[in-house]
Amino acid sequence: MSLQTPLLIFALSTNGLIADGDNPFADVVIGYDQGIGPVIGYTDPATALGAPERFTGERFFPGAVTPFFPAFMPNEVVSIGAGGQLTLKFNTPVTDDQNNLYGIDLLVFGNSGFVDSQSGEGMVTGMIGPEGGVIEISADGINWHTVDDIEADGLFPTMGYSDVPAYGDQPGRSPTVLTRPVDPGLTVTDFLGLNADEVRDLYRGSGGGAGIDLAKVGLSAISYVRISVADDALMVPEIDAVADVHPRQPGDVNDDGHVDVLDFSQLLVAWGPTQTGGIPADFNLDGMIDVSDFTIMLIHWGT
Repeated sequence: MSLQTPLLIFALSTNGLIADGDNPFADVVIGYDQGIGPVIGYTDPATALGAPERFTGERFFPGAVTPFFPAFMPNEVVSIGAGGQLTLKFNTPVTDDQNNLYGIDLLVFGNSGFVDSQSGEGMVTGMIGPEGGVIEISADGINWHTVDDIEADGLFPTMGYSDVPAYGDQPGRSPTVLTRPVDPGLTVTDFLGLNADEVRDLYRGSGGGAGIDLAKVGLSAISYVRISVADDALMVPEIDAVADVHPRQPGDVNDDGHVDVLDFSQLLVAWGPTQTGGIPADFNLDGMIDVSDFTIMLIHWGT
């Protein structure tokens, strides 16, 4: 790869790259420096606007996006080389909200995937990547805060549908929720040895993405996300999208928009200390599923 990679800058202006309408995904490309050694042909920053891909490889090698089969087309992900960076903006600020599942407020989607040891059957033995990418967030685009210990192109690989196998060649009928996080307590180790169905169970209807709690970075709201790569980096991350997590109705364990007997039964099953990857019934995020969470459920019963 040439070391004379051209610099591309896209500024917020009448000529800027702007997504249509107000949505939970990034709306504007503020800047893009492709750096040194990005993947050739994957340098369109507009691919990071809007929702992450659910189906990839059209007219080439089509398949539903799963943790074993990530998005891979040039019009789906943007590559950031060494020394490069990508800056995106939400028109509607992302806010810190205790009602967000697991307290996660922001998701970053790359195109990492799980290594499959079963030759097409789906059995996790590791990860393809992860390829890094430092995440920074800002309320004003001037003062930036680094998100520690979370890679932009790493856990959790995107899952487009909840009802397709590891390598489905047709879209599913049950789209995942691309604004719902996976339990951030999970690590690669928790997935090792799992098959596609077991991975799907741990996702609990989520579409994946690296989850960020704004409160842990000391911010109550942000509008800007910047992903950068060190000058000496050996890995080249690809970015698909960033998303604002939707708040969950308090008391709604299964996040179906209703607080009812289904939620009550799940709360009873999960009663006690919270379990990593377990039923998400800890509404006050205190590490216990107990009478406090039951009270929250009763207050919102029937909503």
